[in-house]
Amino acid sequence: MRNTCYIILILALSGCASKPFIDHDDIKVTRDEPSKSCKDMGAIEVRSISLKVDEKKLLEELKTEARKKGADYVKVDTLGAQNTAIRGQAYNCN
Repeated sequence: MRNTCYIILILALSGCASKPFIDHDDIKVTRDEPSKSCKDMGAIEVRSISLKVDEKKLLEELKTEARKKGADYVKVDTLGAQNTAIRGQAYNCN
């Protein structure tokens, strides 16, 4: 009975861990210029400390930085060597 409770607890916690804490689907990341009505929120940059880059994770980090500035649009300016860094400009277009 005790082992069953532990298994249920572990399954419940692992199910919760698979969901993102912050939803970034509303932040657009592109190389296109934003519309003139968008407000510039400043430059943002994220870097991977590993040569084995998880590009999806790096993109999520970029969106997190954009969210911190109140942005909903990111114009990517440069990608680092082997995509280990992304540099861009954050904008609020809403």
